[in-house]
Amino acid sequence: MERSNGLNRRQFLKGVGVSLALPMLESLRAPALLAATATTQIKRLVCIGTYLGFHRDHFFPKQSGKSFEMPSVLEPLGDFRNKLSIFSGLDHRGRHGHEGWKAWMSGSASGSVSMDQLVADHVGRHTRYASMQLTCGAEIGGAQMSFTKEGVALPMIGRPSVLYQTLFRSDSDKSRIEYVLKGNSSILDDVLEEAKSIQRRVSQSDKQKLDEYLSSLRDVEKKLQKQEAWLKKPYPTTDYPLPPFDPVSPEQALHCETIMYDLMALALTTDSTRVMTFMIPGMTQVFEIEGERLSTGYHALSHHGNQPEKIAEYNRIGREHVKSFAKFVSTLDAHRDAEGKPLLDSTAIIYGSGMGDSNTHDNTNLPTLVAGGGLNHGNHWAHDRNSTNPRLLGDLYISVMQQLGMDVDQFAGANRNLNECFSS
Repeated sequence: MERSNGLNRRQFLKGVGVSLALPMLESLRAPALLAATATTQIKRLVCIGTYLGFHRDHFFPKQSGKSFEMPSVLEPLGDFRNKLSIFSGLDHRGRHGHEGWKAWMSGSASGSVSMDQLVADHVGRHTRYASMQLTCGAEIGGAQMSFTKEGVALPMIGRPSVLYQTLFRSDSDKSRIEYVLKGNSSILDDVLEEAKSIQRRVSQSDKQKLDEYLSSLRDVEKKLQKQEAWLKKPYPTTDYPLPPFDPVSPEQALHCETIMYDLMALALTTDSTRVMTFMIPGMTQVFEIEGERLSTGYHALSHHGNQPEKIAEYNRIGREHVKSFAKFVSTLDAHRDAEGKPLLDSTAIIYGSGMGDSNTHDNTNLPTLVAGGGLNHGNHWAHDRNSTNPRLLGDLYISVMQQLGMDVDQFAGANRNLNECFSS
């Protein structure tokens, strides 16, 4: 049985971004994931997914190519149509239902490394936080988005005040973290010694598991060392005014969403992290939009039964999501990176959902768009998923990773790319 002080220590380690998950052994990693090109325009990745998806008839344009008309749900992004690309016909050919949502960034509903974590391995050494996982309020059971190489779901920050404190810690916070980090360094020595002792008395199969666990502990040691090194560098400051309370109740999710976007922009502007994921939740809450209370809960509207009245209200929520996202895009476009370029041009954003049609829990033809990154944009790429050689969502992810300078040619069952969609 685990000792209570051990539990507290593990809770603390998780709180500072350290997880005791088992890593994939280096000998098993594809060489393509370890290599990187020296120069790349894109330096950051943001992945944003809505749990209850969008109504595809109002998300995907009716026209393909550059002459498309912006669909009603995406109209708030109209000023940025030349800085985004819309993709239809893409998915992972995977599991359906809410359980299949977990495959959106990884391609596997049963748990596999997500694309954002591969990117974090590539660029995370440059920042205080290799990656950040966010949501609004409490996590929804089964609504995971980011996964380690061992398929372990990473916890998400759901309270704006916690994200704010993580980004802009005070001197007293730094002193406390430094004290606890140093005081808990011995726990790793204790566990390592215990694991080595057990290793001599177990079967070959268990010995392999312990070898993996020892590798995990070494990974934790490296993360702790990084945390200690970054503590010597000052945290950024901000004059952003947080509300006096966290709007984390389900009915306040739209308000919480806008605040989290503001803090995400600050995290990127201060270069606190270069990889972020944001799960936008959806439950039974009844929203009030522009002073009008909707007829029923968000989840009920997502199961609209093709009733026009419910679809219209479902689309109103989708449009609110896009309005908040458009403001985030505008903020990144207005800020400059270290090279004096718009932050949007060095940040690739994947926006969409792991749910294709929430009415039927169908996970095909996933709503997907890519914004920013200085890429060639302004197209609706309509892919035929019923062709003899269909493109997969993983092909798009391969392209994004390659644009980030990663030498990768396969991911989530895909082994091509969609680079032609971003070429000049």
